[in-house]
Amino acid sequence: MQEIWIHETHTDGYQVRWRINEVLHSETTPFQKLAVVETVEWGKALVLDGNLQMAERDEFIYHEMIAHVVMNGHPDPQNVLIVGGGDGGTLREIV
Repeated sequence: MQEIWIHETHTDGYQVRWRINEVLHSETTPFQKLAVVETVEWGKALVLDGNLQMAERDEFIYHEMIAHVVMNGHPDPQNVLIVGGGDGGTLREIV
């Protein structure tokens, strides 16, 4: 069985790779190539146009910083506008 890897080349001397256990879903939308994969080290991950966007293991770090820094900076947050946020992680942190 051949191993599946996702790799991103950032510079000539720097590349990041993730080994994939399984491709859970893959499709080409009108906007991008989308895949949901199960990685060896990072759990389920969203991949758009071949670039890993987020993974189960560490996505909370990103979403907590987006939500909690702003929410804690306001004395009484009642209404919140989330622009983008299609993955729902920021909404999860706010509610």
